[in-house]
Amino acid sequence: MRDTLIIFVDSLPYRTLSQMPFLNAAPEIWPIIPGFGYSVNIHAELFAGLLPDDVGYFGEWTYDPELSPGWKWRSILPLLDKLFRPYILNRGLQHLLMQGYRPGRIMINIPLRDLDKFALKGDHILDNPQSFPHPSLFSKFPHLKVLSIPHLPKGERDLSLYRSALNTVHQEGSMLLPLPDLDGFGHAYGITGTPYRAHLDFLDASIATLANKYRAAHPDGHVFVISDHGMVNVAQGITLDIEAYAGKASSQTYVYFTDANLLRVWVLDEGKNDVIHTYLQQLGRGQLVTPEERQTYGLTSPGFGDFIFVLDEGLAFAPSTFARHKPAGMHGYHPLAPGQQAVCSHFGPPWQGDSPQRMSDVYHMLCSALGGTW
Repeated sequence: MRDTLIIFVDSLPYRTLSQMPFLNAAPEIWPIIPGFGYSVNIHAELFAGLLPDDVGYFGEWTYDPELSPGWKWRSILPLLDKLFRPYILNRGLQHLLMQGYRPGRIMINIPLRDLDKFALKGDHILDNPQSFPHPSLFSKFPHLKVLSIPHLPKGERDLSLYRSALNTVHQEGSMLLPLPDLDGFGHAYGITGTPYRAHLDFLDASIATLANKYRAAHPDGHVFVISDHGMVNVAQGITLDIEAYAGKASSQTYVYFTDANLLRVWVLDEGKNDVIHTYLQQLGRGQLVTPEERQTYGLTSPGFGDFIFVLDEGLAFAPSTFARHKPAGMHGYHPLAPGQQAVCSHFGPPWQGDSPQRMSDVYHMLCSALGGTW
């Protein structure tokens, strides 16, 4: 095996590399196509080579009434939703009712009326790498030291992790350093915002220092800088009006879940199939994920939704379960959209195989480095 340093930057777009002089000068750089959805699934593909069908979930939340946080209050939730109509009251009671449900996880913006329909199923592999229930980079290569993300405010974690790595990186054989904060800067300020650009500068300088220090101590080793997806500015918020066309959503008709730019619909009354399909086809601001795409990206399970619809780049549902208002920046659009490409850059002995294209290709490349076959 070769000593390997893996620096993982959450949400680093391939097309921002021109703003990062050190990283842009890497001997080998590849744009990488993410999967559909968000980090919870993309990380499973990146660090374990597994698609949603393989891990059994698509997104963090899914339709599963009996495991939902509001199942025991299902008979009174419609009334509570009407009584607590102002957003701040609705959100406040939702937060109260969800206390104790999956402690330590962020509870998203689910209206009270839907609190008995959706359950938290997807787990982030980096939250606890050793407990991930499938073979992964971390179970296959126990010598890989993984720095834990500290419980600090977003925006302060990368600096803390950088300082920790700087003190030990030259002493470690193989290490994975996660840097999670760029994602939050993108959502809050967009990719053209001053705080976002300043953090890119910090990352490029920090990565240069760590990579040079590691390679000086391990001249025959590998240094990877990888990301999971891109990020784009959000230009417009979209109000979803599906109920005006398909009738009221309910446990007897259909239910839907809006992430920031991804809509999933579960049809419970087959009579609603055609009207929902027509509505989504005519929406004109995105596209239905086709059966062929569901096969390619591992989304064939009916439990992931009868319909999966993704908005065009630069649009976001407002409100959604992600936020009340549109974010300044967002990811999770169609994997082939130009702003969604992730990064795989490499310093070290040249790669002799085919150029990686998907996250699973990067996973197998990392396995080759850590396992000593490269």
